[in-house]
Amino acid sequence: MYGLCDQITTEREVRRKRDQEIVAARETGQSYAAIGRAFQMSGDNVKDRIERFHRNKRMHESIDPFVKLTPRTLRLLHEEGLATVEKVVELYRRNELFRIRNFGKKSLREIEKWFPVKPAKSQIAPSIINDR
Repeated sequence: MYGLCDQITTEREVRRKRDQEIVAARETGQSYAAIGRAFQMSGDNVKDRIERFHRNKRMHESIDPFVKLTPRTLRLLHEEGLATVEKVVELYRRNELFRIRNFGKKSLREIEKWFPVKPAKSQIAPSIINDR
């Protein structure tokens, strides 16, 4: 049976291949408008897709964890003056990241995914989780 997850995966793969073709067309010197006509989309949409393609490529190739964060989590860290991996890891280890305004579980999961920290369930105080 063809499940919903399989369908979503197939659709994503089709979009990924299409975006690769768009990037290849741009690299041959075609204008955004010409590519848009070929793929039945606006030139602005073509430009956005190319930028997104290159941003994702940089993100996957980068070893800098800040590059991999969502814009929201990155903004929260920068507003607190946390611009180095060491400072973020130190606050994580001291369980002080939740003191940052609007810093919640999703942001914490990003830190645990991309920064050199060992996620531990005991790291998060239960009262903090229940308040979120």
